[in-house]
Amino acid sequence: MDEWKALDSFWNSFTIPAYDENTVPDDVEMPYITYESGISELGNKITLSASLWYRTTSWQDISQKAKEISNTIGGGTGVAYSGGRLWVTRSVPFARRMDEPDDPAVRRIVLQIEAEFQSA
Repeated sequence: MDEWKALDSFWNSFTIPAYDENTVPDDVEMPYITYESGISELGNKITLSASLWYRTTSWQDISQKAKEISNTIGGGTGVAYSGGRLWVTRSVPFARRMDEPDDPAVRRIVLQIEAEFQSA
């Protein structure tokens, strides 16, 4: 697995589908995660965002998923890849609720992480 796949693996570890924000299928059904993709050189942290998408009138389920992701990251969590490891920490602010004016039944929370790609 390479750096790109490690990032995909991280976001797909939360029991709902996750997609690079540039490759979301046209027929996708909520809930799902979209994430920003990027890699960096050794020792350089980059801030990346992801969005949780739910179709509901309540913030309860989506807020619980954001909390689950926050708890999983904790003080930092890693994903091994060929030749190194992706180290993920929470950025500030970690989670923000967003409105979707085109569809009031859609709930969205934007998450921000710090990603560091560390060589073995």
